[in-house]
Amino acid sequence: MHPGIGQGTMLYGGRMIGDGLFGFGGLGLLALIGFLFFTAIVVALVVWAVSRGRKSGSTPGAQASSAAPVGDTALAIARERLARGEIDPEQYTAIVAALGT
Repeated sequence: MHPGIGQGTMLYGGRMIGDGLFGFGGLGLLALIGFLFFTAIVVALVVWAVSRGRKSGSTPGAQASSAAPVGDTALAIARERLARGEIDPEQYTAIVAALGT
C-alpha cells in the first residue's frame, strides 16, 4: 500500500520520515527563521556601533579648526600660552603683530 498525500513513509517504531517542514516536526523552518532574525539583529547592532564610533571618534580640535579661521585659532592659542605663562606679554604682542590682527 502506498502512502497517501501528506503521509510520510513509516519506519519501524512508528516514526515518520518526511514529517513536518524540514524535519523535527516543523521546528526546522522555525529554527531557520529564528537564526536569520538573530543574525539580522547582530549585523544591525554592529553597523550601528561602527557608525556611532566614527561620530564620537572625531576630535573636537579638528571640528574647531575647520569651523574657525586660522588667525582666530592662532590668537586663541597665543592667549592660552600667555595665560599659562609659557610666553611673556612682549612675545604675545609680537605674535599678534605677526598675524596682522
